Amino acid sequence: MSKGKKTKSRVIRRADGAGAHAQPAGADVAGEPSATAPPADVAGEQSAPTPPPPRAGEVRQPIFGGEDAILDDPHQVAEAANAKREAETDERLEELRRVLATSLEQRGPDHPGTLHARADIAMALWQAGRHEEAIELEQELIADTARVHGEEHPEALTARSNLASSLWSAGRVDEAIAMEEAVLADAERLLGLDHLATLTARANLAFSYSTAGRKEDAVAIQRQVVADRERVLDPDDPDTLDALANLASAMWNAEMIDDAVAIEERILEESVRVHGEDHLDTLQARVTLASSYRHAGRGEEGGALQDRVVTDSERLLGKDHPATVAARKTRKLNSAPASR
Repeated sequence: MSKGKKTKSRVIRRADGAGAHAQPAGADVAGEPSATAPPADVAGEQSAPTPPPPRAGEVRQPIFGGEDAILDDPHQVAEAANAKREAETDERLEELRRVLATSLEQRGPDHPGTLHARADIAMALWQAGRHEEAIELEQELIADTARVHGEEHPEALTARSNLASSLWSAGRVDEAIAMEEAVLADAERLLGLDHLATLTARANLAFSYSTAGRKEDAVAIQRQVVADRERVLDPDDPDTLDALANLASAMWNAEMIDDAVAIEERILEESVRVHGEDHLDTLQARVTLASSYRHAGRGEEGGALQDRVVTDSERLLGKDHPATVAARKTRKLNSAPASR
């Protein structure tokens, strides 16, 4: 079934072009153990080799008829991956803070470039899951941006929108919704109903409504997002397909099953038209629709479409690709007779 998504940006541009535009910016655990000489038994024959005891953090996979395989400890692998991510984040933050220090020195605290440098640090913290740190910095940015540019400047609107996303990510959903509602109202008033930033603000609010259990509100707003994007954007713009996917997700959450499936059928049709039959986005649309058919009790249609998914996956990705293997497994599981 379709899944929604949250959007976060750094700079909102006015419809007339004002405002700067910028884009947001496992080690091995154990080696082979040393061999030990097997003891001889009293008859003079050697017994089977006794493997040395596991080292600290070592995990073994029994191989019957042969020596145990030494596996990486999954906990240590996870710790190594986390440590690597944290190191990369720290390195990125150090670089961004150097940029901020330079901007402060050369341009001063109120220069737009300095405010952008602080926004980049907040974005990096948010992307790293350090939401409370991002929130603290973004709250400061809201006050400073409003002081420098004015409360109704697009930069100030962006700062509020980004704080709302951080609040949502931190689980402070009610606060996020209150801020997103205010941001949407101001975006409609200041930028216009057809501005892309207004459409994004509306889509973010719909997603927050859905996760907060306000399912009918989410569907209503997401319907408007789809209608607006169809009116404003090029007919082949991929953002329209994203909006349709978010609408289908909201409908599933609201248990509007038939409506959701109908939207996913339309997504597949549009993906074929825009991308072509063999595009991976089209393949994913078929995967999603096949699953939805089964969940909707339309097993025969789901099975037929899953057969197409298997055939296309083997042709486009190869028989041994993980997605192809998963597609065959799904088809087999759903073809098995129900157990009594």
